[in-house]
Amino acid sequence: MKAYNILYTADDLIKERGLAYGHPAINHMRIAQFWSTYLEAPIKPEQVAIMMSLVKIARLMESPSHEDSFVDLAAYSALAGELSLMDWEDFNAYPQE
Repeated sequence: MKAYNILYTADDLIKERGLAYGHPAINHMRIAQFWSTYLEAPIKPEQVAIMMSLVKIARLMESPSHEDSFVDLAAYSALAGELSLMDWEDFNAYPQE
């Protein structure tokens, strides 16, 4: 699979998962809140995406040619970047689609 195919597939995956699980920012915020409670330490939404990236990297260590893991890794990386730059106050000001 070529690099651009991985990126396009990751983009489609983010959109598809958004339909199933809601906006990624809301989903990652929710996960961060659960993890923060469980770990008794503050976790940010972008840290959720980074840690999920680490899960994919660990899986790639076992199965280094598993294409889905590369797609997921690209998607989590993109989400981590978006979430780390997000203006949460602005995001909360507008109703979600």
